[in-house]
Amino acid sequence: MASDVAPDSYLDAPRSPSVPASRDSERSRLLGQFNRAVRQPAPFGGLSTLPLLLDKLADAERHGEQTLWIPDTNARLSPAVLMREYFPDPAIHVAASQYGEDAFRRGWLHLDRVLDHAEFDRLVSGSQTWAKADRTFHDIVSEYGSASITFGDPDPQRPKTMGYASADREAPFVAFHLGTAATAKDSRPDDPEESAAVLLAVRIHEDFFKGWQFTPQGDRAADESPTS
Repeated sequence: MASDVAPDSYLDAPRSPSVPASRDSERSRLLGQFNRAVRQPAPFGGLSTLPLLLDKLADAERHGEQTLWIPDTNARLSPAVLMREYFPDPAIHVAASQYGEDAFRRGWLHLDRVLDHAEFDRLVSGSQTWAKADRTFHDIVSEYGSASITFGDPDPQRPKTMGYASADREAPFVAFHLGTAATAKDSRPDDPEESAAVLLAVRIHEDFFKGWQFTPQGDRAADESPTS
Protein backbone atom coordinates (compact mmCIF):
# COMPACT_ATOMS: atom_id res chain seq x y z
CA MET A 1 0.00 0.00 0.00
CA ALA A 2 0.95 3.66 0.02
CA SER A 3 4.03 4.56 2.02
CA ASP A 4 2.63 7.79 3.47
CA VAL A 5 1.59 7.21 7.08
CA ALA A 6 -1.33 9.20 8.43
CA PRO A 7 -0.76 10.80 11.82
CA ASP A 8 -2.94 9.64 14.69
CA SER A 9 -4.66 13.03 14.64
CA TYR A 10 -6.50 11.90 11.52
CA LEU A 11 -7.87 8.89 13.37
CA ASP A 12 -8.69 10.16 16.83
CA ALA A 13 -11.56 12.60 17.18
CA PRO A 14 -11.21 14.78 20.29
CA ARG A 15 -13.18 13.71 23.37
CA SER A 16 -13.06 14.55 27.03
CA PRO A 17 -10.17 12.76 28.79
CA SER A 18 -12.29 12.48 31.94
CA VAL A 19 -14.89 10.26 30.23
CA PRO A 20 -13.29 7.14 28.70
CA ALA A 21 -15.17 5.81 25.68
CA SER A 22 -16.92 2.47 26.07
CA ARG A 23 -15.95 -0.33 23.72
CA ASP A 24 -19.25 0.06 21.84
CA SER A 25 -18.93 3.81 21.39
CA GLU A 26 -15.31 3.43 20.30
CA ARG A 27 -16.37 0.82 17.74
CA SER A 28 -19.13 3.12 16.43
CA ARG A 29 -16.69 6.01 16.16
CA LEU A 30 -14.17 3.89 14.24
CA LEU A 31 -16.85 2.49 11.94
CA GLY A 32 -17.94 6.00 11.05
CA GLN A 33 -14.38 7.11 10.38
CA PHE A 34 -13.57 4.08 8.26
CA ASN A 35 -16.71 4.32 6.16
CA ARG A 36 -16.01 7.96 5.38
CA ALA A 37 -12.33 7.38 4.66
CA VAL A 38 -12.72 4.28 2.46
CA ARG A 39 -14.93 6.19 0.03
CA GLN A 40 -12.41 9.01 -0.48
CA PRO A 41 -9.17 8.37 1.46
CA ALA A 42 -7.29 11.56 0.53
CA PRO A 43 -9.03 13.97 2.96
CA PHE A 44 -8.43 11.50 5.80
CA GLY A 45 -4.68 11.01 5.33
CA GLY A 46 -4.51 8.71 2.30
CA LEU A 47 -4.62 4.97 1.79
CA SER A 48 -2.39 4.25 4.77
CA THR A 49 -5.20 5.45 7.05
CA LEU A 50 -7.44 2.53 6.04
CA PRO A 51 -5.41 -0.39 7.48
CA LEU A 52 -4.79 1.63 10.64
CA LEU A 53 -8.54 2.03 11.11
CA LEU A 54 -9.15 -1.64 10.32
CA ASP A 55 -6.57 -2.66 12.90
CA LYS A 56 -8.26 -0.42 15.46
CA LEU A 57 -11.65 -1.96 14.63
CA ALA A 58 -10.24 -5.45 15.02
CA ASP A 59 -8.73 -4.46 18.34
CA ALA A 60 -12.06 -3.00 19.52
CA GLU A 61 -13.85 -6.27 18.72
CA ARG A 62 -11.38 -8.90 19.87
CA HIS A 63 -12.58 -8.93 23.53
CA GLY A 64 -9.37 -10.27 24.98
CA GLU A 65 -8.33 -12.42 22.03
CA GLN A 66 -4.64 -12.43 21.23
CA THR A 67 -4.80 -12.23 17.42
CA LEU A 68 -5.00 -8.79 15.86
CA TRP A 69 -6.19 -8.86 12.26
CA ILE A 70 -3.98 -7.06 9.74
CA PRO A 71 -5.15 -6.71 6.12
CA ASP A 72 -3.23 -8.68 3.52
CA THR A 73 -4.78 -7.39 0.30
CA ASN A 74 -1.48 -6.27 -1.20
CA ALA A 75 0.23 -9.64 -0.78
CA ARG A 76 -2.39 -12.06 -2.07
CA LEU A 77 -2.58 -13.04 -5.74
CA SER A 78 -5.52 -10.92 -6.80
CA PRO A 79 -6.89 -9.45 -10.05
CA ALA A 80 -7.03 -6.10 -8.27
CA VAL A 81 -3.25 -6.11 -7.86
CA LEU A 82 -2.90 -6.56 -11.63
CA MET A 83 -5.29 -3.69 -12.26
CA ARG A 84 -3.33 -1.39 -9.99
CA GLU A 85 -0.22 -2.19 -12.03
CA TYR A 86 -1.61 -1.74 -15.53
CA PHE A 87 -4.52 0.69 -15.43
CA PRO A 88 -4.26 4.51 -15.39
CA ASP A 89 -5.28 6.37 -12.23
CA PRO A 90 -5.76 3.19 -10.19
CA ALA A 91 -3.81 3.63 -7.00
CA ILE A 92 -6.43 4.98 -4.61
CA HIS A 93 -9.82 3.69 -5.68
CA VAL A 94 -8.80 0.12 -6.60
CA ALA A 95 -6.82 -0.36 -3.38
CA ALA A 96 -9.60 1.25 -1.33
CA SER A 97 -12.08 -1.21 -2.85
CA GLN A 98 -9.91 -4.09 -1.58
CA TYR A 99 -9.99 -2.68 1.95
CA GLY A 100 -13.73 -2.08 1.51
CA GLU A 101 -14.30 -5.70 0.54
CA ASP A 102 -12.30 -6.88 3.56
CA ALA A 103 -14.51 -4.69 5.78
CA PHE A 104 -17.66 -6.00 4.07
CA ARG A 105 -16.71 -9.58 4.93
CA ARG A 106 -16.57 -8.59 8.61
CA GLY A 107 -19.78 -6.57 8.67
CA TRP A 108 -17.98 -3.24 8.93
CA LEU A 109 -18.87 -1.68 5.57
CA HIS A 110 -21.94 0.56 5.43
CA LEU A 111 -23.61 0.12 2.04
CA ASP A 112 -25.61 2.80 0.28
CA ARG A 113 -27.65 0.11 -1.50
CA VAL A 114 -28.11 -3.61 -0.86
CA LEU A 115 -29.05 -5.65 -3.92
CA ASP A 116 -31.87 -8.16 -3.54
CA HIS A 117 -31.46 -11.79 -4.59
CA ALA A 118 -32.78 -11.34 -8.13
CA GLU A 119 -30.72 -8.20 -8.78
CA PHE A 120 -27.56 -9.77 -7.41
CA ASP A 121 -27.99 -13.06 -9.26
CA ARG A 122 -28.42 -11.19 -12.54
CA LEU A 123 -25.31 -9.10 -11.83
CA VAL A 124 -23.06 -12.02 -10.93
CA SER A 125 -24.22 -14.27 -13.75
CA GLY A 126 -24.16 -11.68 -16.52
CA SER A 127 -21.67 -8.90 -15.82
CA GLN A 128 -18.55 -10.63 -17.17
CA THR A 129 -20.19 -11.26 -20.55
CA TRP A 130 -21.71 -7.78 -20.50
CA ALA A 131 -18.25 -6.27 -19.93
CA LYS A 132 -16.82 -7.77 -23.13
CA ALA A 133 -18.01 -4.57 -24.87
CA ASP A 134 -16.92 -1.03 -24.01
CA ARG A 135 -19.13 0.56 -21.36
CA THR A 136 -19.32 3.81 -19.41
CA PHE A 137 -20.41 4.89 -15.95
CA HIS A 138 -23.88 5.66 -17.30
CA ASP A 139 -24.15 2.22 -18.90
CA ILE A 140 -23.40 0.53 -15.58
CA VAL A 141 -26.02 2.55 -13.71
CA SER A 142 -28.57 1.96 -16.46
CA GLU A 143 -27.92 -1.80 -16.47
CA TYR A 144 -27.42 -2.54 -12.76
CA GLY A 145 -28.62 0.52 -10.88
CA SER A 146 -26.72 2.69 -8.45
CA ALA A 147 -23.69 1.21 -6.70
CA SER A 148 -23.74 -0.24 -3.21
CA ILE A 149 -20.67 1.90 -2.57
CA THR A 150 -18.42 4.13 -4.67
CA PHE A 151 -14.69 4.23 -3.97
CA GLY A 152 -13.24 7.48 -5.33
CA ASP A 153 -14.78 10.61 -6.77
CA PRO A 154 -18.54 10.13 -7.39
CA ASP A 155 -18.38 12.54 -10.36
CA PRO A 156 -19.47 10.47 -13.41
CA GLN A 157 -16.42 11.69 -15.34
CA ARG A 158 -13.80 10.72 -12.77
CA PRO A 159 -11.97 7.37 -12.22
CA LYS A 160 -13.54 5.24 -9.51
CA THR A 161 -14.48 1.74 -8.43
CA MET A 162 -18.18 0.96 -8.09
CA GLY A 163 -18.91 -1.87 -5.65
CA TYR A 164 -22.10 -3.97 -5.68
CA ALA A 165 -23.12 -6.31 -2.87
CA SER A 166 -26.03 -8.24 -1.42
CA ALA A 167 -26.76 -8.82 2.25
CA ASP A 168 -24.76 -12.08 2.13
CA ARG A 169 -21.23 -11.39 3.36
CA GLU A 170 -20.04 -14.70 1.88
CA ALA A 171 -21.27 -13.82 -1.62
CA PRO A 172 -19.08 -12.10 -4.24
CA PHE A 173 -18.34 -8.41 -3.86
CA VAL A 174 -18.59 -7.20 -7.46
CA ALA A 175 -16.34 -4.29 -8.43
CA PHE A 176 -16.47 -2.23 -11.63
CA HIS A 177 -13.16 -0.41 -12.15
CA LEU A 178 -13.44 2.78 -14.23
CA GLY A 179 -10.83 5.07 -15.74
CA THR A 180 -10.80 8.56 -17.24
CA ALA A 181 -13.12 9.10 -20.20
CA ALA A 182 -11.64 8.31 -23.61
CA THR A 183 -10.61 11.33 -25.69
CA ALA A 184 -11.31 10.29 -29.26
CA LYS A 185 -10.78 12.98 -31.89
CA ASP A 186 -14.46 13.04 -32.78
CA SER A 187 -15.71 12.99 -29.18
CA ARG A 188 -17.62 15.90 -27.71
CA PRO A 189 -16.33 16.84 -24.24
CA ASP A 190 -19.58 18.71 -23.55
CA ASP A 191 -21.62 15.53 -24.08
CA PRO A 192 -22.25 13.87 -20.65
CA GLU A 193 -22.47 10.43 -22.25
CA GLU A 194 -19.18 10.72 -24.13
CA SER A 195 -17.29 12.36 -21.25
CA ALA A 196 -18.31 9.74 -18.66
CA ALA A 197 -15.68 7.52 -17.06
CA VAL A 198 -15.09 4.32 -19.01
CA LEU A 199 -15.25 0.79 -17.65
CA LEU A 200 -11.87 -0.94 -17.72
CA ALA A 201 -12.71 -4.20 -15.96
CA VAL A 202 -15.22 -5.96 -13.76
CA ARG A 203 -14.02 -8.13 -10.86
CA ILE A 204 -16.42 -10.76 -9.54
CA HIS A 205 -14.16 -12.66 -7.16
CA GLU A 206 -10.50 -13.37 -6.42
CA ASP A 207 -9.96 -16.24 -8.90
CA PHE A 208 -7.03 -14.87 -10.90
CA PHE A 209 -8.04 -16.67 -14.10
CA LYS A 210 -11.85 -16.69 -14.02
CA GLY A 211 -12.86 -13.97 -11.59
CA TRP A 212 -12.66 -10.90 -13.78
CA GLN A 213 -13.09 -9.48 -17.28
CA PHE A 214 -11.33 -6.68 -19.15
CA THR A 215 -13.34 -4.50 -21.51
CA PRO A 216 -11.78 -3.70 -24.92
CA GLN A 217 -10.89 -0.27 -23.48
CA GLY A 218 -9.31 -2.00 -20.49
CA ASP A 219 -7.23 -4.21 -22.80
CA ARG A 220 -6.02 -1.13 -24.65
CA ALA A 221 -5.18 0.68 -21.41
CA ALA A 222 -3.19 -2.32 -20.17
CA ASP A 223 -1.32 -2.60 -23.50
CA GLU A 224 -0.39 1.09 -23.36
CA SER A 225 0.78 0.94 -19.75
CA PRO A 226 4.53 1.58 -19.19
CA THR A 227 4.64 -1.57 -17.03
CA SER A 228 3.24 -3.86 -19.74
